[in-house]
Amino acid sequence: MIDKNLPVRVFKNLKHDCYSIMQRGVIKASARQVRLIGVEFRVREAGRQRMISERRKNVHAFAVGRLVDYVHPSDAREMEPIGGRGAFYDPYRYPSFVDRETKAPVTAVSVAQFGEDGVFYSMDEAA
Repeated sequence: MIDKNLPVRVFKNLKHDCYSIMQRGVIKASARQVRLIGVEFRVREAGRQRMISERRKNVHAFAVGRLVDYVHPSDAREMEPIGGRGAFYDPYRYPSFVDRETKAPVTAVSVAQFGEDGVFYSMDEAA
């Protein structure tokens, strides 16, 4: 059970083509879509450098925030889009998550939604 009062860590699970939701060091759920509030995007530089040198993927980039909602991979339900701007992370080109259009670093946002079309964020808490 996920405690919505405690922060979760969300990362892309490339092996299973979904997002993993982790809380207190334990994977609590898998999801096609996830919405977080009070989000901080983090990249562990040592893990990024190891991935680049070994050319082998590892979990070193993730988002931390409070879980609002998620959709399990087997659930047919779709979340309402939040609008906002797109963000992405490419460890070979950028040391942080960046805005899709401006390529400016994105480190903290009010709301983020992760889905099959990538990550969208907003600085507006009402999104």
